[in-house]
Formats: sequence, C-alpha cells, structure tokens
Amino acid sequence: LPYRDVFDNHTPLFHMLSAPLVALIGETPRILVLMRLAMIPFFAATLLGSFLIGRRLFGRRAGLWSAILCGLCPTFFFKSLEYRTDVLWTALWILAIVVLLGEGLGVVRGFCGGLLLGACLLVSLKTVMLLSALLIASAALLVLAPRPAAASRQSTLAYTLSALGGLALPPSALVLFFAARGALRELFYCTVTHNLLPGVGRWGTSKRTALLLPILALLLCAARVIMRRFPGDGVRVAFLFLLAGSQYLLLSTVWPVHTRQDLLPFYPLFTVLLAGCLLAHRGAGAPGGERRWNWIAPRAALVPAILASLELAVLPGLSPITGRGAALQEKPLAEVLALTHPDDYVLDLKGQAIFRNRPFYYALETMTLERMARGLIEDTIPERCVATRTCVAPADIGGFPPRTRRFLQDNYVVVGAWRVAGRILDPAPENLAGPLAFDVVIPARYAVVSGRGEAHGTLDGRAYDGPRDLGPGRHVFIPETGPGPLAVIWAQAAERGFSPFGETGEVL
Repeated sequence: LPYRDVFDNHTPLFHMLSAPLVALIGETPRILVLMRLAMIPFFAATLLGSFLIGRRLFGRRAGLWSAILCGLCPTFFFKSLEYRTDVLWTALWILAIVVLLGEGLGVVRGFCGGLLLGACLLVSLKTVMLLSALLIASAALLVLAPRPAAASRQSTLAYTLSALGGLALPPSALVLFFAARGALRELFYCTVTHNLLPGVGRWGTSKRTALLLPILALLLCAARVIMRRFPGDGVRVAFLFLLAGSQYLLLSTVWPVHTRQDLLPFYPLFTVLLAGCLLAHRGAGAPGGERRWNWIAPRAALVPAILASLELAVLPGLSPITGRGAALQEKPLAEVLALTHPDDYVLDLKGQAIFRNRPFYYALETMTLERMARGLIEDTIPERCVATRTCVAPADIGGFPPRTRRFLQDNYVVVGAWRVAGRILDPAPENLAGPLAFDVVIPARYAVVSGRGEAHGTLDGRAYDGPRDLGPGRHVFIPETGPGPLAVIWAQAAERGFSPFGETGEVL
C-alpha cells in the first residue's frame, strides 16, 4: 500500500493510473520509452485545453497558434514527454480552467471544474500554489469588476459553492480510502508533513518574497487596463492574465523549490495571451459595430509563425536522445535487470531500478536529504543494506548522504552503471605476493576474480574452487599467481558476466 509500505511524497492518482500499465509492460528496459509514450494523451489534452481557451477568448486562429506555440516550446515539449506526475497535473489544471472559463455560471459547470481541481490535488500538492493563484485572480475580479446585480450575485454564490463541493470530493475520497486501511497517518506524513520544512530553498534566505506585493499590484493595474479597454470578454482575459501572472509570481517568490517542470501549467496560459495579443484583430463584435481589438499592428500576425519556426528548428538540437536514441538512458535499467533476481534488493536514490525493492524506506529527494542533514531522519541506509543483504547500488553515489557514500565506497565495487558488494584486493606494498586480507560487511556469496578472469589461490585456508558464502568479518585470500589486479565481488555479478576490471585488466 502506498505510504504505508512504500514512500511517496506525491499524492497517489498518477501512480495508481500508471500501475496497471507498468504491470502490463513487464520487466524490460523499454519501459522508459513506453511510459513516456503513455504521456502523449496528457500532452495532447493540455494542448487541446490551450486551444479551447484561446478560441474562447480570441478566436479560433489564436487558439490554434496558442496550442502550436505551447507544444513547440522546448521546455514544455521535453518535460511533457517525460514520465512524471507534472504532465497529468498540468492537463487536469488546464482542462479545469477551460471549464471555469466557459459561458455562464451554472452549478454543473462549477462542480465539474471543481472536480478537475480536486483531481489535480490527487496528483500533486503543488496544486495548492495553483489554487492560491486562482484565489488571487478571482478575488481581484471581485474588486475590479462592476458590482453585479442581486440575481447575478446569487448565481455566483451557487457556482462557487458547487465548485468547492467538486474540489472537496476527490481529496475526501482519498482520505476515506486510506483511513479504512489504517494508513491515514502515513498518507498525511508523506504528502504534507514531509514536504513542509522551514528554511528550505526560498523558505530560507531568499529575499524574493519582498517582490510579491509590488509585482502583484502591477498585475492588478494591468488587469484593470485590460477590463477598461476591451469590452465583451475583457473580464475573462483579465482573469486569465491574473491567473497566469499569479502562478508565475508565486512560483518565483514563495514556492520553496523551483524546477523547470513546475512551469508546465504556466506555458499553456501564457501562449494563449501571447497569441491573443498578436492575432486578435479588429472586427465587429461590440455593440454598434465598435471594433473590439485594436492594439497590435497587422504585421504582428507573422510573429507566431516565426516563433513556431524557431522552436521547431531548435528542438532537435536540445533533445537528450538526438543521435544516440534512448540507449544511454536504458543502459542502467538493462544492467540492473541482468544483475538481479526479482526478489533481490537494490539501493537507489528514488526507485530508478523500478522493478526491484529498495532497502531504505525514504526516497532520497530534496526534502529527505535536508531532513537527514538536520538530523530529523536518521541515515540508517548502511544498516538496512546489511539487514536486507543488498548487494547492488548505483555507481554514481553523489546523491547519497555522507555516511552512506563512505559505506558504498568501502564495501562495493563498480561493475558498469552499478556497483556490487565487494572489494578490490590491494596487496601490501612491502609484500606484493603475500596474503590479501579483506573485510566482508554484507553476508552473501562471493567470487574472487582477476583482470584475466577467475582467480586461483587459497581462501580462508581452503583451496578456492569457486564462489563461496562469506559471513561478516575478516577473510584472507592467498593468490597462486603473481601480482595483478584482484577483487572479491558478489558472485551473482561475476556469474552474469560483470567485472570490476576493464578490457585491459585495469580497475573501473
């Protein structure tokens, strides 16, 4: 059960939807590509939402260019085609805005929009930031827009209450589900408590928070200008402007950790405004034939095509898989599947081994590492590796806490993209042909190998004739051959063709 048995600091909808597809695909390195392909419907849904918002506010042509510019934006394109919660999160958010910006303030519309917002919360609690932006934009319109009639106020109240009801429904169902299984405390810790840590990122020494109110005031002034100059849908345009601006402002000033994927919900709204500015032309629409949009020169209509062409030109050069495919990304997973059985434990940072159990409960992400550094979470990774007989860990150990890094350096050897339990056997300088003493920490089957293949000699007083179970403690190997590189490694790695030595016999 998530949270109780497996750590996850995201709300669970994305992973619950992914689990059946992962089970269907099975254990294969190609899952990295196949799960990215599964993101395409969410990517398409976001672009559809951008088109619908643009069409609603500025016309069909502006909607089309909004979707094109958004889809070809390099950051949006690449991050939306990675397997990550943010892709579904963005799609649900944009579709919610499509519903909320529709005609009228009906109760059904409000409930459906709220339901989509509630689903956003089930994907990521970063939705709190988006809801804050939505609240800012809505409150600003209440202040800036003309005071509605009594009947309109009643419909607005009913609309708001129905939206709040829809918003509350998915989180309530989630709470009841985990409460019924006795995992409510774990759910709350992983998704809320774990992520609230004073002093992290911009919650520490950042002075950007001082910019929040001044920039917000500028956004309000700009929204007021939009509403005064443009009749018809000016209120909705001002709302979209305030929503996009508030999203970006909150992310840039008060949100503690800022990553590129956090901007995914911003791009579809920004490109709507950009395309609207460039393409919304003068035309009849206001009473008396008044021209509605008269603020951009006709030649500006060429700008979207130029921007889209530039985006299309730079995308191949920025692609992480251009010229080498996905082989580089698939290699670590292919190696760990070749190294291990399904019931073997593998130490990684955040579950990169995908199909293997981890010995340590917490994912080693920003908040976990910060809590470890402050002593709020104890680094028991070495003890857990010993207890679970974890013999495989990443070759790159830069993301681990210091104590674990030392443990991995001392007790594992690199055999490719991963390292396995073992040690390089270095002879004493004064006796190059003498006994080689080494310590075993993780009890397992070990093999002694050389740069030329299997080693020969005596292990713990008995002739070495193949892999042997070794318990914790000091062991001694006396080689029969002359000096040369030797290592003791997890036998399963040696039997499956992995070695700590390169083709020329040197240590990797």
